Amino acid sequence: MFLFKPLPGVDYRAPKLTQGNPDWVIRYYVKDPSTGKLRRIRIKVNHIHPVRERVRVAREIMASLSERLALGWNPLRDGAAPKSSVSVSQAYDAFLTAKAKEAEAQSVASYRSYIKVFSAWLKENGFAEDRPICCVSKETAVAFMDYLDSKDGISPRTWNNYLAFLLAMHAWLIDKGYLAGNPFAGIRRKPKRLMEKRRRMLTGAELARLIAWLQDENPEFLAVVLLCYCCFVRPKEIALLRCRDLQLDRQLLFVGRDIAKNDHDSVRTIPDAIVPALRRLDLSHQDWALFGKNSGDGDDFHPARDPANQRKFAAYWSAKVRPALGFPDEVQLYSLKDTGITNMATSGVPINLVQQQADHSSVAITSIYLGQRRAKAVEELKAADILPGKENLPGRRGAGGSQ
Repeated sequence: MFLFKPLPGVDYRAPKLTQGNPDWVIRYYVKDPSTGKLRRIRIKVNHIHPVRERVRVAREIMASLSERLALGWNPLRDGAAPKSSVSVSQAYDAFLTAKAKEAEAQSVASYRSYIKVFSAWLKENGFAEDRPICCVSKETAVAFMDYLDSKDGISPRTWNNYLAFLLAMHAWLIDKGYLAGNPFAGIRRKPKRLMEKRRRMLTGAELARLIAWLQDENPEFLAVVLLCYCCFVRPKEIALLRCRDLQLDRQLLFVGRDIAKNDHDSVRTIPDAIVPALRRLDLSHQDWALFGKNSGDGDDFHPARDPANQRKFAAYWSAKVRPALGFPDEVQLYSLKDTGITNMATSGVPINLVQQQADHSSVAITSIYLGQRRAKAVEELKAADILPGKENLPGRRGAGGSQ
């Protein structure tokens, strides 16, 4: 399937030389982006003498124009984007190079992953790597998003994440002069009703089984679980912690602004109950990642120079933990944070201290985790009687009786 080759007669008309008196003119047509209709472009060659040289130069011009038009070049569109002739791979590399200087390493890794998937799809559909970036059209964007929609394993949330990234990247390319318009603009996100979180909290029995199993099976991953459950640290943040951030003598965990979701420093208290488990970690290399990347079969989380990726946590949870303990898909690694906040808030710990531990911006956010566990009918509202004609309601005095 070749979605991207410009169609002669539809997207452009090949150049022709008209030998008039007095004008010699090369005429060709391209699609006007503002109207969608073909528009004529004229190039005069009268000034070239003698006639033999004029014919030779005109033929060279037409050959060059024909080649560029066949590759998707459009002077009406590309005039507003001086770098539009740069290849797709070069344009995307420029984006990654710029973002590597200002974004977190894991964010850049995510960008590379999105681009890798999109580029591979382009190649599979006949889009050569040296094609100009201007050839990535609206039709290209719609076709790719349709492909993602039909692919197994792509959730509505993931689909929206792809769309958000591709919109942002091509907006950057517009700002830098690579494109005149955003091919992904106008594609609608999937509705919020499809974005509902499909995870649930762990029961007390499930928590007990989880901790008991990991104590012998993987003490390092047990530390990951406890930091998520008791200190309310997000898996992505845990993956980027350094050994120096864990100060067991003071029972404090420091989460720096460079790794925090909300971009500011925070301090978490380490409960007495989990200190023994955390003491099993090797903290001798203070500058090392608390949980290392480490090669192997994916279950080695010992401290190392390079940090683990949160995907490694998720992969181990899905491939090893959940099957071993018989947890359903709704019990996810991130469920530990939800469960910990809820259990601590309902255990009698003041809500403002739970808010501080969770690093929430307000008590209102923390209160959401209480959910229905504390929900009670308000007695004053139960007694409110604001209905008219109440004598006609079933069960009320005079209901169904004679006047």
